Amino acid sequence: MMMHVTTTTSNGTENASHSTPSSGRQTPFRIAIVDNDRLVLGLLASFLDKQPHLTVDWTANSGRSGIDAYHRSLCGTAPAADLIVTDIAMHGMSGLEMCSMIRFEDDHTPILGVTSYDPQMYATEALAAGMQGIVAKEDLERLRESIATLLDGSRLPMRDGVFFDSPQQAFARLQADGKPALLNLSENERTVMDYLSQGMLTPDIAMLMDVSPSTVKTYVSRATRKLGVGNRREAVAEWLRITNL
Repeated sequence: MMMHVTTTTSNGTENASHSTPSSGRQTPFRIAIVDNDRLVLGLLASFLDKQPHLTVDWTANSGRSGIDAYHRSLCGTAPAADLIVTDIAMHGMSGLEMCSMIRFEDDHTPILGVTSYDPQMYATEALAAGMQGIVAKEDLERLRESIATLLDGSRLPMRDGVFFDSPQQAFARLQADGKPALLNLSENERTVMDYLSQGMLTPDIAMLMDVSPSTVKTYVSRATRKLGVGNRREAVAEWLRITNL
């Protein structure tokens, strides 16, 4: 999918200036990007890497690899990303689910959603997942301005008179709500649910995972219980819903 660059200000005039954070920080802010469209991922990374005071720290092409990259960054010697930009609708783990998992354990890193559709379609879900805003991928000027606003510690408007939560507010709310469903499942349980959602049978899943069929059934049983449903068919339906497959 090709992105059409929009660089107009809110009043419709062209603006060639760069929106930059006003914190006075001397080192570049580190940005992470997650998008399952490799072309868009590359375009966003190239665009943001060229902005003053920004550098791309890491990229990932799925929600799950975004979670992995986020955790690896916490274990490294370099500072973790200052802000995460993520696509909303991705196969497998959606950007919304990835955000809720990160936000459940992170009270300071802003997460900004991007979408190829009307951002208002996802605004309520983005707020619930703990995001700090959502913008259209094609509106690069708005993306740049939104990043600068969040890095300055300010909040973005959701609609008239309503603002997205800060990372701290979203963290407190998700902590009070309890763990996101995906965070409750083990890696093996998530893998089994992915395979079941693709229509695979227990013997085939067992062969791929190099475990016995009874072990696969145990993973399914545990996942079903953690997803709060009564049987395998309901578990697959719930898995498809929360991962947006």
